[in-house]
Formats: sequence, C-alpha cells, structure tokens
Amino acid sequence: MDKNIDYGTEWAFNDKFRDIFNEDDNVILRQLKFFHYKDLEKEYSKENLYIKAFYLHHLLDFFMETRVNIYNIEQVFQKFLEKKVEPEFIDKKGKKINFQKEIKEIFQLLAENKEELYIDLKGNSGK
Repeated sequence: MDKNIDYGTEWAFNDKFRDIFNEDDNVILRQLKFFHYKDLEKEYSKENLYIKAFYLHHLLDFFMETRVNIYNIEQVFQKFLEKKVEPEFIDKKGKKINFQKEIKEIFQLLAENKEELYIDLKGNSGK
C-alpha cells in the first residue's frame, strides 16, 4: 500500500495548499493541517470527519507497528499521542487548533469495542 496516497500526503504537499503549512512542518503535521482544511471546506459539517479518519487511520497503523502491549489499550493510546501524532497545532493566524475532542471520541469507541478491534487486528475474524 502506498501510504503517501493512503494518508493524503500527495495532496498535502501539493502547491495548491502551500499557504496552510510552515516549511518546517513534518509530514504528519502537514497531513493534519491538510485534513483540517478539508473539514473547514465542508462548512455544513461540524463533525470533523477528515480529522477523525486521519487519527483513526494512524492509530490503527500504530497498533500494528508498536512494541507496546496492545492489550493495554490505555498505554497504546498514550504512546500514540506521545510518539505518532500531534493533538493540536497553531495555524498561520496564531490560533491554536485542538483535536482532543475527536481523539477522545476515537479512543472511547475503540476502548468500548476492543474485543472486535483485537479480532480485526489479527486479521482472521476470530477464527
């Protein structure tokens, strides 16, 4: 799988969106800003669906690549925030954009459905 396409990196580095990034932003921060911008384009939706998909996608990958005991789901969530993604950023106007609400929703959903999550992560539908 081409993760650049998968995570929207190709679009996030497109010259069309250069004005929403800082030159020193890392790839994940550029993706976050890009998807936040895409959510802003959908003014009728306050759901931040692009942002939620961004965090969920990176979190599911983190489950597969971490050396943390995935059955300690709270520790996985903590390490995910420490090592993989940013929960917020400051935009070009100096405004802090925070996604704690969306992250908390994702963590809660996965924690409430962790048995299904573990089955899916194994890739064998529990068989």
